[in-house]
Amino acid sequence: MNLKDILVHIDNRPTCASRLAVAIQLAKQQDARLSGLYVISHPYYAPHHHPPQELAAEAKGHFERAVEQAGLEMEWICVDTVMSGLDLPNALNLYGHYHDLLVVSQTDFDAPDRTIPPTLPEKAILGSGRPVLVVPYAGEYKTLGKRTMLAWRGGPESSRALHDALPLLRHADSVRVISIQGRHGDEAYSVHDADICEHLQRYGLPISSEKLSAGELSVGDILLNRCADEGIDLLVMGAFSRSRRGHQTLGEVGTQLLKMMTVPILMSH
Repeated sequence: MNLKDILVHIDNRPTCASRLAVAIQLAKQQDARLSGLYVISHPYYAPHHHPPQELAAEAKGHFERAVEQAGLEMEWICVDTVMSGLDLPNALNLYGHYHDLLVVSQTDFDAPDRTIPPTLPEKAILGSGRPVLVVPYAGEYKTLGKRTMLAWRGGPESSRALHDALPLLRHADSVRVISIQGRHGDEAYSVHDADICEHLQRYGLPISSEKLSAGELSVGDILLNRCADEGIDLLVMGAFSRSRRGHQTLGEVGTQLLKMMTVPILMSH
């Protein structure tokens, strides 16, 4: 079954162009409706030299022209923080419950925006209950998922990410499954002999697999290196979490990849 309802975060930053292009590409592949979500920030955070309603109208125009040119069904959602009481992360997570997948951009820490929390991708991954496709803030992505890498660790997060990504994997020319034994071990190596590739072969997917030991490198570094070496255009992985000072945050690998990613990443929690 294809994805039928995709939600993309729309704003006025330069990164919106690549994010929207990837979302349109995916919606065309999946024959899905594309919804754009724009959040009018609280006046305290908004730039004073541009009226918020004008910025929203400008963003809506860009979105509608691009989606109409692609021949897709569309929906425009505009949330006013003052009127609704919803800030951007909460609005994105709320509307995410009613869609199949969310598309957001990686945070560019060199170009901060007061209206966009730097933790937005992390909050969407951990709070939306839906798979989240994070698009790097730099670069253009002409293909998505033709050469996919699945980072398989085992456990509910890996299983969720894999099965959330199946609509995309069915369009792949190759699916590379890579399991990495990290410094602290994981269940995929030590307690059973189940093989995720055997399961995936039942879908007729073009599977290859590899098991590695991280050694002196971090798991994140190995994944990024392999993506570059093998021309990967989509990385799929489970989003593991940890508790820090009473707050849930992404695990070490997910945090590293969100900072250093070079290809779009689909994460599920």
